[in-house]
Amino acid sequence: MSTARPAPAGRPDQPARARLRRRLLTAAVLLLPIVELTLLIQVGSRLGIGMTLLLLLAAGVAGVLVLRYVGSTAIRRLTEASAGPSVAGQAPARARPGAETALLVVAGVLLILPGFLSDLVALALLVPAVRRALVRRAGEAVLRRFQVRTVRVVAGEVVDDDGGPGTSRPFPADVRVIQAPPPGEPTAR
Repeated sequence: MSTARPAPAGRPDQPARARLRRRLLTAAVLLLPIVELTLLIQVGSRLGIGMTLLLLLAAGVAGVLVLRYVGSTAIRRLTEASAGPSVAGQAPARARPGAETALLVVAGVLLILPGFLSDLVALALLVPAVRRALVRRAGEAVLRRFQVRTVRVVAGEVVDDDGGPGTSRPFPADVRVIQAPPPGEPTAR
């Protein structure tokens, strides 16, 4: 038998942004097949069924070729990237080739899936500048989420290095500040 832990006071179970993101993702997953089918019917009515099927087949073959290319170069790129140093506070340079390789895999899979909207997204992912921009934005988002902050604990009060007592921002739920005993007092073991 498991008991549910109540949420800490002042903190909701789930932030509103996370619920909104999940709802938007669910809506997108449910609407994507409808949009793909609508586009398929529109293209088929303008180009004819033969040309539409030929375009879908060509996109599928292109997806297989992309996946073969990625598979043949991925190990080499990842081993080269893992040898490079990383700088604290910045996205590691070695993560970029791996992330770009992952985006190429996504592009290949999207090309294999039947549909023109997924093919357009895949073609965008095949452009190196688009991949670099996506990796850069994702890296910045990860760094913002897991930013390391230095705090001092003075007489039981958290002092933010940015301003002083009472100016600290709330910590993420997974951060704990452990106060050391005052000087001269023995430590508990």
